[in-house]
Amino acid sequence: MSLPLDPHLLQLYLIAATVLVLAPGPDSLLVLSRSISDGRNAGVTATAGITVGNIVHALLAAAGISALIAASPALFDLLRYAGGAYLGWIGARALWSAFTTRGEAGNDAPESPQQSRVFLQALLTNLLNPKIILFQLAFVPQFVAPELGHVALQIFVLGSILAGLGCAYLLGVAALSAGAARRVLSNVRVKAVLDGVAGVLFLGFAVRLLLTDRRIA
Repeated sequence: MSLPLDPHLLQLYLIAATVLVLAPGPDSLLVLSRSISDGRNAGVTATAGITVGNIVHALLAAAGISALIAASPALFDLLRYAGGAYLGWIGARALWSAFTTRGEAGNDAPESPQQSRVFLQALLTNLLNPKIILFQLAFVPQFVAPELGHVALQIFVLGSILAGLGCAYLLGVAALSAGAARRVLSNVRVKAVLDGVAGVLFLGFAVRLLLTDRRIA
């Protein structure tokens, strides 16, 4: 059974989606920071959490739930505030780690977080970002062919393809950043600087998310 997708539109979608996946955002920053701080396995686990979140977003878009959230000021604002607060909390923790790491040059390396906690953090970072909902509503439907029918299935398949492309990219980020980290993180000051930069960026993403409105045009 072939999928109800227009081949020409699919080609255009793959090109556009690949370009968009490479754009930096909270998801890629989270994988990068986890890989640098806790190793490749943590980066892979964070990638898994983000990928599951993206598939859930695809399901919500296909079911029409994303459109309901975007159309409801109360629901959208609730998600926006929750997502902004969560990103801010991650940023604050990274900054705290940067300051406390400076005094730990003679101590053993901190214990790596549990993989389940890394997965949950990545999943929540993705699910609580209403900008992904707006993106699914504005971008994906442009590549749907209504004349082929099964519009909801087309939306889900296209969203899942986007999740797969993102997964491949983030796995590359995890591998490359973890490899580079092994050569530089022996210097505790370097680790503190990297944690500080990540903290500032997460706080910036939090502020940006809190300023997001529901316009998708």
